[in-house]
Amino acid sequence: MDAPPPHAPPTGTPRRADLKVQGGGATADRDRFRVSRVAIWGVVALGLAQGACLLSFILLLSKVVELLEPTGVGFAAEREYRQSLAACAVLAGLGVALGVLRAVEFSVTERAGYAVVRRLRMEMYAHLQRMLPAHLLHRARGGLLLRLTGDLSMLRMWLSRGQLQGCSAAITLAAGLVAAFILSWPMACSLLAVLSLGAVASLSSGQAMRSATRTMRRRRSLVIGNITEQINALAVTQVAGRTGGEFARLSRQNDSLNRALVRVANLRGRLRGLATGTSMVATAAVVATGVVEARRGEVLPATVLLEVLVARFLTRSVRTLGLMHDYWHRGTVSRQKILDFLASSSRGIESSLLAPLRVRRGEIRFNDVTVEGALDGLTVLAEPGTVVAITGGAGSGATAVLDVVARLVDPDGGAVIIDDQDLAETSPSSIGRAVGMVGPDLPLMRGTVTRNLTYSARSSTPAEVQRVAFGLGLHQTLGRVGAAGVDEWLVEGGQNVSPADRQLIAVGRALMGNPPILLLNRPFEGLDPASRILARAMVLRHRGTVLWCTEDPEDLAEADVIWVLEGGVLTEVKAGSAYRAEQWTTRNHEESRWPATT
Repeated sequence: MDAPPPHAPPTGTPRRADLKVQGGGATADRDRFRVSRVAIWGVVALGLAQGACLLSFILLLSKVVELLEPTGVGFAAEREYRQSLAACAVLAGLGVALGVLRAVEFSVTERAGYAVVRRLRMEMYAHLQRMLPAHLLHRARGGLLLRLTGDLSMLRMWLSRGQLQGCSAAITLAAGLVAAFILSWPMACSLLAVLSLGAVASLSSGQAMRSATRTMRRRRSLVIGNITEQINALAVTQVAGRTGGEFARLSRQNDSLNRALVRVANLRGRLRGLATGTSMVATAAVVATGVVEARRGEVLPATVLLEVLVARFLTRSVRTLGLMHDYWHRGTVSRQKILDFLASSSRGIESSLLAPLRVRRGEIRFNDVTVEGALDGLTVLAEPGTVVAITGGAGSGATAVLDVVARLVDPDGGAVIIDDQDLAETSPSSIGRAVGMVGPDLPLMRGTVTRNLTYSARSSTPAEVQRVAFGLGLHQTLGRVGAAGVDEWLVEGGQNVSPADRQLIAVGRALMGNPPILLLNRPFEGLDPASRILARAMVLRHRGTVLWCTEDPEDLAEADVIWVLEGGVLTEVKAGSAYRAEQWTTRNHEESRWPATT
């Protein structure tokens, strides 16, 4: 009938029973992003094991180097030789163990990050499911997709490779520094000094990285949103001859995004360069200190080489810790965006205290129902089992009547009572089992025709599916598309079948399972006369209460009651029999003006 006028998204007031679930402040926010304790302690244990292996490797290697110059002769020299070979075997074992530990560490850290992301993605999707159409009215699809994909990926990088792998790297670095101090404290001090300077240099780029990341995210969201819109409206662009203009628009957005990505890449490259440079400069500082110490006779050349080896061993740990800053900035921005999304308007978490909607007779009572910009104090009763036609011009509010019953819109005032149950006090998830609905904003889903027909009534039998399909003539119309019939595969929105077939499938979906309440918004739009007759007959055979938005005189003539709305106000309630009598009188009057000629 009419599209609901735009209005500000409702803020939504959480029920008292839901406050405990939704509340919690900063503690609840931390819990959302918290890695499991098992994973944390596992990573700590792996880090300690790697540190122990590294420390043992360095000290044992130092012992082997000492044994390269035998201190004894004869049997003593042979014993030192055998000890050297045994130590080499142990070194090989430590190397293998270190490699295995690092492989396990990577697997554990990645798995822990994926676990948090999975939990968050489902929480975000549950929040999305609780959002009403009005809540999504001012949200770009590009931003929503970025929340559920890119933001979670960035957060996972921070959790897995920043926090957990950084923790392990810090433990390994500490073990390496202990080994360095055991070998030579002056060279160890020079190594520590260079590493500290590298950390300070990395931290200095923090503000620039945060700003660049936010800019990049905004521009990426614009590009994703534009591409999503163009995919959904490609035919409009082609028919309007706007392909060139849209190409130029996307090109400008893409150039802007590319500049932002290059800026982020430059800053990330600087951080990676700092990490690599710090490692190399640390090696040079160790060598320089070793040269001075060797000249003074404080250390042997072999000790200098061992210190250099320690510095090289720590390269991976230094690089991991250097990249933590990058991961932290990207993860922090993503974390805040995720929290903002979870704090956005929705109906709130469904309370277990809410009773399910139980429809026995199908009486629907509107008590002073008001929807800002759509309905103004609607008070009317739909008797059980009646067919109520709702009609009116554009902006009459007829669509809003259906939306409040389906709980796609929550009224700003008044109440909808179904069989003595206040709809606002019932579980929203139970609405779908009691209501079947057809509307222009309810597209088909990807999958077979059967999946779409039984989407609400999952327990429907194949016989029921065939009954509805044959009743609507789907077996004939789909037969023209392919031989699959109700097993025909539909792409997103059912774009691979004709608009008439899509409408028939939508009507069948609403009728499947015989819901006690049927909400129809221009259900026969685009149907040919033969299909319209079949679909109308199926609707009229339905046993239940029907609210039917239409302006078609043939549809109005089938109604038991007609509600006439203008500007959101109910102006007239007319019996269907009275309307049919008026139609009959009008038709006879018109025929009498043109008498038959002989």
